Amino acid sequence: MNKLYETIENAVQEYIKESNVVEIGVHGLEELGLDFRCGQILISVDEGFVAAASPRSIEYYGGWEYIDSEYKLDAGDYRFYDRDANRVDAVIQYYLELLEDGYRYEDGKGFVNSNGLTVREALAAKSATQQEQ
Repeated sequence: MNKLYETIENAVQEYIKESNVVEIGVHGLEELGLDFRCGQILISVDEGFVAAASPRSIEYYGGWEYIDSEYKLDAGDYRFYDRDANRVDAVIQYYLELLEDGYRYEDGKGFVNSNGLTVREALAAKSATQQEQ
């Protein structure tokens, strides 16, 4: 059994590596429409999935327990959620919108723009500028 588990885990790790995933930690989840308590997630735009190593957290705090089982796959240490589920698609769409707006994910800080400002900081700066005018 250990060999089977190891084979599956290696295949999952290889799949993740080939899927061009972006790892999103606690900082950055709120910008994707998730509660920060959902825990770390992996997003693959190329393969159309979000994966979580702690599915209990994302299902409880993110409401993903309502995603039909046909859109979930447990493999290795992860639960994969298919983009065909509305909640998953929404997260991927938020991620793509942030990229289109010039943000990138920076571990420990969240999504930052070219000036190094987080989404919250950029919105506050924009609001302050508008109030001055």
